[in-house]
Amino acid sequence: MVKRVSKLLLLLAVPGLLLSSCGGGSSSSVSAPTGSEGNSSENGSSATHTYDANAVFRVAKTWDRNGIRNHYHGGTNIGCLEWFAVEPLVQYVRSTDELHYLLAESIVHNADHTTTVNLRHDAKWQTGEAFTADDAMAYWKINFTSLTNYLAKPMEKIDDYTFKMTWKSWMEPNDKVKTLLIAQDKAGSVQYSIFKDVVDKCQQILTSQTRCEDGYAEWAPYGYINSKSSETEYLTNYTAFKAMNPRQFVATGPYKPYKVTQNQMILVRNENYYLKQNVYFGKILAYNISDTTNLYNMLTNGTLDYCDGLAPEATLNAILNGNKDMVHLKMFDPGAIGLVFNLEKTNIWTDKVRLAFQYIFDREEMRNAGNKYAIVNQFPLTGMAPSEAKTWMDPKDFEKIPRYTHDTEKATSLLKEAGWTFTDSKWHLPDGNQVRLALGYDGSHPGMSGVAEASSSALSNFGIDVVLKRASDFSTWFDTAKAASSVYDFSVNWTDLNMSFSFPTGSFNYVLNDIDGPIMHLTGITAADVANSNGELNEQAIGNTNLHLDKADGSGKFWVYKYMAHMYSMSDEVLKSSLADMILGIGNLNYGVSFYQNVTGSFLNTKVIGGLPMKQYYEQERNCTRVPEVGSDDFYAVARTNLIFSQGIVFSKGYYYPAGQ
Repeated sequence: MVKRVSKLLLLLAVPGLLLSSCGGGSSSSVSAPTGSEGNSSENGSSATHTYDANAVFRVAKTWDRNGIRNHYHGGTNIGCLEWFAVEPLVQYVRSTDELHYLLAESIVHNADHTTTVNLRHDAKWQTGEAFTADDAMAYWKINFTSLTNYLAKPMEKIDDYTFKMTWKSWMEPNDKVKTLLIAQDKAGSVQYSIFKDVVDKCQQILTSQTRCEDGYAEWAPYGYINSKSSETEYLTNYTAFKAMNPRQFVATGPYKPYKVTQNQMILVRNENYYLKQNVYFGKILAYNISDTTNLYNMLTNGTLDYCDGLAPEATLNAILNGNKDMVHLKMFDPGAIGLVFNLEKTNIWTDKVRLAFQYIFDREEMRNAGNKYAIVNQFPLTGMAPSEAKTWMDPKDFEKIPRYTHDTEKATSLLKEAGWTFTDSKWHLPDGNQVRLALGYDGSHPGMSGVAEASSSALSNFGIDVVLKRASDFSTWFDTAKAASSVYDFSVNWTDLNMSFSFPTGSFNYVLNDIDGPIMHLTGITAADVANSNGELNEQAIGNTNLHLDKADGSGKFWVYKYMAHMYSMSDEVLKSSLADMILGIGNLNYGVSFYQNVTGSFLNTKVIGGLPMKQYYEQERNCTRVPEVGSDDFYAVARTNLIFSQGIVFSKGYYYPAGQ
C-alpha cells in the first residue's frame, strides 16, 4: 500500500504511523509539561537513591540472531537497544500521551506557523561527542516520517542547539499534536558526522523535486513532490545508509551495549548520559527469547525481572504462586482483538456472510478464551478501538455504531440469504462444496492462540469446519496472511489497534494500511480509478486505499484516504463529523468481527525493582486486577511500567531504582 518511496523509507526506517489536526494558533511553549503531559523534573521519584554498579535489571526481548548493525536504521531487530539506548527528543507514553523531555530542553510553537526546538546543551552521543541541531535535523533529512509531510520546507538551523520547523499553513496540526509528531520519532539515532554523505545525498534528491503549491494535500515531505524517476535513487541511497556499520552503536540513551551474542545482550550505564544521575541500575541483562513457555518458566524461577503482557489466567496465577517476589499490574490498551477476513476470498466473504459472522460468536466466551481481564466488545472492525472511538466521537454518533449479540438464528437466516445451505449438520457454499475455512494466527501470542481455539470450537458447533494454521511468530503469520492467494481464509488479529499516540488516524493506519489492510487484501486506487473519477482524484492518489464510502448523514460519498490526510487540520466539529463518517462507514463493511478491547500488563520483580506504583494494591493481591481510572496518577504510573509503552523513561527519569534503597 506504499505509493511513494518516501513512505517506503518511513516503513523501512521507523515503525511510525501516518498521522494528521487543528491549525496552529498563538505562540506556546511546552518546555515544562505538567500533569498528563509528563514530569518536567530530572528525577521521577521524590526520595534520594544511589547508583549501584552491581544492580542488574533482567528482561526478555528478541533481536536478530544473525547480528545487528550498529545503528537504529540498520534494518535489523536491535532488541532492547531500542528501549534503552535510542532516544527521541521527547518521549511520549503510549496510551496516555504523557510527555517526557529528553534531548529537547523545550519546544516552542510560534504564531507564525513555526516551531522552535531547543536542545539540551549537555546531551552527548554515547562516544562523548555533543548532540547538536545538525544531528537532530539529520534524522528527518533521511527519514521522511509523517512529521515531514506537514512541513512546508526543510528544517532550518539557528545555532548548534536550536533549529526551526515551518508548517504548511493549510494543514497545520494543533500544538499538542505537533509535539507528539516530533516525539514519535527516535531522533537520537543519526549522528551527522558519521552519516553525512547519505544524509546530504537524500536532501539533494529531495530538493531537486518539484515544489507543491499551497493547498496541496497529497504526500509532499517538506513541500516537495517526489517523482517516480527518483525512487530508485532514493532506495539506493537508503540501502547504503542501512548497510553502514559504525564501529560503535550510534545512540544517546541511558545504556549502551557491552556484549551482544545470539542469546544474551549486556548493556551498561552510559557514563556520558546527560541524566546519568537518575540511572541507578548498573547493567541490563537481556535474553533473546520469544517462546512463551520459556518466558513463563523464567518469570516463575526468578531469572527475569520484567516482562510485558499477560498470560492466561491459570498460567499467570501459577507464575505468581511460584515466585513470591513477582507481581502483575494491568493497564488500559488501545486495541481490540477479533477476526479479520481475507477479502481476496470473494467466493466466501460476501456482504451477507460477513454480516452473518457477526452473530455466530458469544463474545464473552471469546474474551474469556483470550484475556479474561479484557472488556467485551460488540462492534465489528471499525478503524478505532471502542475506548478511542468513545473519546473522540460525538456521543450520539458513537451510539450509532452497530452492536452485535450472539444470535445463531439470525446468522443462519443471513447465510441462507447468501445462498449457503445446511445439510448433514454442515454448511455448504452456493456451489455445493462444504465450507472448510483456514484460520491463521500468531501462535506466540497467548491471547491470539486462545481466541483461535475458541473461534474454531464455536464455528464447529455451528456447522463450519475450521483448520487452525498456527504460525510460530508474528512475522511468519503476517508474511503468510498478506501473501497473494494466502492459505488463510481469515485470521485472528487486532481488529483495531493504535500503536501511536492517542489521536485519530493512528489506528486507521493500522487497520487500512499497515497490518490489517494487507491481510484483508484491500486494493489501492489505480490509474483507471483516477481516469473515472471525474477529476475527483489525481495521479498522486494512486496507491492509497480504495475505500469510497457513504457519509453518515447520507449527503454523499467520501474518500477515506483524503479524510486521513487532513485529520490534524480539522476543527473539532469537522473532526467529529469525519469520524462519524469513517467509523460508521468502515463498521458497516463488516470486514472483521471484534471480540474484546484488550487490557495488557507488566510482570515486575519487587525483590529487584524499587519505585513501583500501586504498592497498596499489589501487596494485597499480587495478581492486581485493578485497571487504573483514565487520568488518575496511577493511570500514568502504571502505563510507564510497560516498556513497550514508555521505553527507557523509567530509568532516565529515575522512576526505577534497586529495591531496598
